[in-house]
Amino acid sequence: MKKILKIVGVVIAIIVIIGVFFITRGLKEGAAMTMQDINPSVFSDGKYYGIYREGRWLSEVDVIIKDQKIILIELLSEPMIHPGKADFSQELFDRVIAKQTTNIDVISGATVTSKAYLKSVENALNK
Repeated sequence: MKKILKIVGVVIAIIVIIGVFFITRGLKEGAAMTMQDINPSVFSDGKYYGIYREGRWLSEVDVIIKDQKIILIELLSEPMIHPGKADFSQELFDRVIAKQTTNIDVISGATVTSKAYLKSVENALNK
């Protein structure tokens, strides 16, 4: 019985270590990420695709420009979000649209995910 408990304990420890590694992959890089200035006024009307990928974060967006302004940001894929956590992407994208820049305050408690969204918008417009 003690041998089985030891085996179960080792298996649980391995699962925890793998989980911690997965959850923290790219966290340091994402937290340190900075945004570059974007200038939507230099773009023609259209749809611009952007992607950001680092660690467990993958964010893909289409940025819609009309009359040299960002009018819509469509989320195509999103970074892994913790189950039960509210989706804040629309709030973040509304801020980008209102200010016409990715240099905005990120969502408190979701800094890296916010930056992943913003970097994918920036990448769409800085190609």
